[in-house]
Amino acid sequence: MLNYLKIYRPINILFIALAQWLAAYFLDFSASFQSIKEGGIYWLMLGTASCAAFGYWVNDFLDQERDAINKIGQRTISSINKMWSYVHFLIFILIALFAGFMLSTYFLVVFAAVILLLVLYSTVLKDVAGLGNILIGLLSFLSIYLIIKLFPDADALLIIHFALLAGMINLCREIIKDAEDLEGDQATNGRSLPIVFGLRYTNLAVYIILLFTLSFLVVSLYYQSNFLTTPLRYLYYTYQLLFVIVPLYKVAIDVRFAEHKAHYTSLSKWLKYVIFTGILSILFF
Repeated sequence: MLNYLKIYRPINILFIALAQWLAAYFLDFSASFQSIKEGGIYWLMLGTASCAAFGYWVNDFLDQERDAINKIGQRTISSINKMWSYVHFLIFILIALFAGFMLSTYFLVVFAAVILLLVLYSTVLKDVAGLGNILIGLLSFLSIYLIIKLFPDADALLIIHFALLAGMINLCREIIKDAEDLEGDQATNGRSLPIVFGLRYTNLAVYIILLFTLSFLVVSLYYQSNFLTTPLRYLYYTYQLLFVIVPLYKVAIDVRFAEHKAHYTSLSKWLKYVIFTGILSILFF
């Protein structure tokens, strides 16, 4: 059962749902439990979670040969009956489309487009150096940005801040995961960024993206401080420094010297930690 649940990446889906709920409640300063429920937050969370689960299942289904190399000793989707996998795909699609239908035509189209893009990613784009990584980063951005469409009274710039932070960090994490899975990708003729340009330039790309992310984060703190009282503002600055900025800076420094799978595994975990602490920073508002 545990190995079955791992296919869903439950922690990742939990992070997405938590970020959406917190953004809807805390970044709309007139929101209440009732208003975000009536506004459709739970349909948005359900639809997004279904799209994410679909993406994870399809990617694992089509990546079985690579995963046999990259995840030695771990049970993967290969242990599940193929027809049962198809049933899962259909269920995820139907749930996502139904959730979109319950919200509006706009969200129905968005969820349908996301599903198609995830299929395109798993079949084509993940083997186009950098392009697949950028798509996942954009979808991470979209998962938070959609809050503006559903709750127009939420502060747009705050939403965009957290959406960009999610998108940039997930972009870096996807590139790092490609470096982590270099052996399996090479053995199956993959064309990921580390294969095409090498680890040195891949590390440099992540380093540059993280420096941009850090610069954006520091500059945007000025705007965010407008919503905080003086004591809370300094507490927020301290939290951002200790739990977001310093860990990101550590990854930016360490990635320049990364060479082995274990290095990239550690860096990926650090970025996942920053995603979590970044989500929790919404609570200050």
